[in-house]
Amino acid sequence: MIYWNIKNNCFLFLFLLVTKCIFSQNNTFSPFSRYGIGDIQSIALPYQQAMNNSGLALPVDTTAPVFVNILNPASLSHIRLTAIDAGSTYFSTKITNPQNYKVTQKSINFQSLVISFPIKKYSGLSLGLLPYSFVGYQIKQNENVANIGPVNYLYDGSGGLNKVFLAYGFSLDKYFKKQDSTSHFLKELIKNTSLGADAYYLFGELSQIATVEYPNNRTYYNFVNDKRTRINGVSINLGLQTFIVLNKEKNSSLNIGLFFSHPSKLKQFNDYIAYNFVYTYFGEKYIVDTLKYSEKEVGKMQLPATYGIGISYITANKWGINTDFKFTDWTKFKLLNDNVNVKNNIEFNMGAYYQPNRFASGKGNYFSRVIYRAGIGYN
Repeated sequence: MIYWNIKNNCFLFLFLLVTKCIFSQNNTFSPFSRYGIGDIQSIALPYQQAMNNSGLALPVDTTAPVFVNILNPASLSHIRLTAIDAGSTYFSTKITNPQNYKVTQKSINFQSLVISFPIKKYSGLSLGLLPYSFVGYQIKQNENVANIGPVNYLYDGSGGLNKVFLAYGFSLDKYFKKQDSTSHFLKELIKNTSLGADAYYLFGELSQIATVEYPNNRTYYNFVNDKRTRINGVSINLGLQTFIVLNKEKNSSLNIGLFFSHPSKLKQFNDYIAYNFVYTYFGEKYIVDTLKYSEKEVGKMQLPATYGIGISYITANKWGINTDFKFTDWTKFKLLNDNVNVKNNIEFNMGAYYQPNRFASGKGNYFSRVIYRAGIGYN
C-alpha cells in the first residue's frame, strides 16, 4: 500500500505502463477460457484476496494502513485518507487429462491499479484499472482418419477484457443530527447506511484461431478459421452497506452488504477470416484461397446480472469474519453469431482477519502489528 499526494503525475505514468503490460502478455493458460468471454477475474484487491475475495459487508478502515474495498462501492463512504493500491499476481497452472498428460504454465499478471480518496466527511471516490477476463489457451489434438492419415487440430486463444472504473460512495449519516436518538433499531440501520455506485467501461479483444492440418496428405488443403472479437461499453454496479453496534465497550458490530451488477448490453465487433493454405519449402504459410472474409460485423453482447449479499462481524482494530454469497445469471449471456453454452454461477466465500495489537510500538512488536488473513470458498 502506498500513501500519496493525489496531485502526483506518476499515476498517469503507471496507468499507461500497466495498460501496455496487459496487452503484451498471456494472462491465463486454461482451456476453459475458450468459453464465453474467458476466465472472469475477481475485482477484489490484495487485502480481500487473502480472505478468498470476501467482504461485501466490510467497511474500509479509517486509519493507516488503509485498504480499499471495491467489491462494494458503498464502503467508500468511510475512507479518510488518500491511498493507491497497485498489485500483480503470480500463478502456476497445472492441467492433467485422463491419459495423464500434464501441462504446467506459469505467469505474472497485472492485477490492479486503484486510487481512492475522501470527499468531505461522508463520501469517497475511487478510480482505477483492473482486468475483467482473460483468454489464453493452446490445445492440440491428433487423430488418424481412415483414407486420409494423420490430422492435427490446433486451437489457439488469447486476449481479454479490461475494466476502467469510477466508483463513489456516501453515507446517510450526514442527514441525521447529532442529538438524534438512534435507539430505535430501524432508525439506527438507516442512519448507518451507505450507498454506492461503480460506473465502468469494458474494452478489449478476444482472439480465437482454429487450424486443421494434414501433414502427410497433399490432396487436402490445410484450413484456418480466425476470429477476432472486439468489445466495449459501459455498465454499472450498485452497492449498499449498513451496520448495527452489538457491543459499544468491545466496539463490535454486525455489518450487512448488498451488491447488484446491472445486466448491460455492450458493443461487439467481429472480424472473421477463413482460408485454405499450404506450407512452403521454408515452413511459411501460403494462402491458396480465402473462403470467407468479413470485417466489423456489429452486434451486442449481453452481460449477465450478478446479485450478492455479505455479512461481517467485526471487533474494531482486532479481528473480523466475513461471509459472502453471489449468484450470476449467465443464462441471459449472449455473443454475436455464437451459440454460447454457459451455466449460472454460484459463489460462496468466507474469510477472516486477526491483528494481535494494532497500536503496539517499539522493538519486538512487529508481529503484533501484522494483520493475519485467511479464506476459503466454493465457486
